[in-house]
Amino acid sequence: MRALFLALALAACAQTPAPTAPQEDYLAGTSWRRVDDLDANPHGALLGFEAGRASGYTGCNRWSSETVQSGGDGLRFQNITVTERACDGAGVQVATERNFLAAIRNTRRAHYDQSALVLFDARDQQIARFEADAPIDGDE
Repeated sequence: MRALFLALALAACAQTPAPTAPQEDYLAGTSWRRVDDLDANPHGALLGFEAGRASGYTGCNRWSSETVQSGGDGLRFQNITVTERACDGAGVQVATERNFLAAIRNTRRAHYDQSALVLFDARDQQIARFEADAPIDGDE
């Protein structure tokens, strides 16, 4: 009887780890306009988030990707697709697009508050800054 009591007491003390919930998609429903690219055309690059996805305007073409958020502020863009439209004012638009695509390809984490989104690379260097409430419309 004593052994049974001891076994039950030990079993009660053992803690089974709780299953982990999927990471909350904290950026879903937000949209942003890039503000730190000196090469940007008047409209700049746009970035909007939905559950597990991001899309917008590169300054020349439309783009979309899957997103993976992890560890609180971890953020990666994966399977990035871009339309292949010829750009007007090719020099500025192409530079804007090139800079933007490099930033999202290299993103490893993001700092987000109500008015700003800042993307960081694997060395924790800031690579892009956005302001909130940008309309996602590449036909401006």
